[in-house]
Amino acid sequence: MRLFDIVAVPPLWLFVFWKVPGIRAAPRQDRLMWRMWAIWAVAFTIGIPAVRRVIDATVGLESFTNLPVHMLSLCAMAMLFEFIREATGARHHGMARLRWAVLGLAEAGLTVTFALTPLPDGEADLVTAVDSPSMTAYWMIFLGYVAYGVVSAIRLCWRYGRHAAPGPTRTSMRLLGLASCLGLVYVVHRLVHLVATAAGSPGPSAEGVVATTQALLAGTLLLLVASVCWPSLAEVRRRARLRRQVKAIRPFWRLLTEATPEVVLPLPAELREDEELVRYRYVIEIRDSAMALSGHVGEAEQETARRAAADAGAPGQEETAEAAVLLFAAACERAGMPPRFPEHALVQESADLDTEAEWLRRVALAAAAPAAARIAEGLGAALEAAPSPRTAG
Repeated sequence: MRLFDIVAVPPLWLFVFWKVPGIRAAPRQDRLMWRMWAIWAVAFTIGIPAVRRVIDATVGLESFTNLPVHMLSLCAMAMLFEFIREATGARHHGMARLRWAVLGLAEAGLTVTFALTPLPDGEADLVTAVDSPSMTAYWMIFLGYVAYGVVSAIRLCWRYGRHAAPGPTRTSMRLLGLASCLGLVYVVHRLVHLVATAAGSPGPSAEGVVATTQALLAGTLLLLVASVCWPSLAEVRRRARLRRQVKAIRPFWRLLTEATPEVVLPLPAELREDEELVRYRYVIEIRDSAMALSGHVGEAEQETARRAAADAGAPGQEETAEAAVLLFAAACERAGMPPRFPEHALVQESADLDTEAEWLRRVALAAAAPAAARIAEGLGAALEAAPSPRTAG
């Protein structure tokens, strides 16, 4: 089995089967993507040498498999173009009927020129193109349509990708554009060899041309897989980050809200599995709890906590200091001590919920570490040792 068959074909089938369960209810964009991969998976599977030989022997025509492989590849290119148009919002621009008419003409041209070609020689057919004008025409039709598809894809990715907001969509468009550029290199590579062979110029061996072609095709397909998978992978990563934040923040939220139960809002049971909502609730209620506890903490305690965290040399000194202050304030509240200061912000706030949740995750981890507990105990001891206003007077 060729390296291309090992590198490219299994990922294609894995992707196809991965998307099968929900494809019927999926948006049109996802259905186009799935059809593209399914067509390419079939095309490259029947192009595997062992499968190719069985099909050719069954039909009784040498290299017959080239025709369905290339016809299916053109259909996949058409699906790729439609997918990009759908993804970029350009589906209503241009003449859809003309695009499908061009595909039909290309498929018909492949069929006719193949029928006129005497026994094309499998992977090395470009080498014999000089002796077969019909095979030259066959490859010109195939490569011409592929060039039309990849150039159109590059143009759309460039036009819409640069205006996309930073994030998975822009990255996906860039990967699509890069895959299309590599596809264009494949077209140029085959055309150069085709023209050089027709002109009688010496060039690389047939084996070298085939190896280069397979490498370019494998790179193009893997980039395409990466581009269309990127949003899903980014969502998986986002959900994992969300679960990590919720799991880390939960004990810290419980500790603070036990001291200030009035800040806890009721949450219906059916919504408690919604991690987005739970995270939002934790952030808001920790912020409200910190505000309610802030009367126990003044600037002196905050500065003492910062110095103690620095002296301890603990990693995440800011997080440790904030965690220690909140632990100290919660202990004061549970002990029934009256507030000594006006309410003020004790936690860092951000306009970005994810950034704030990530900060609270680090604070929560610091609160569970010994350093924050020791600093909080030190603040408590200092408060007990300080003379009360009545004694001082």
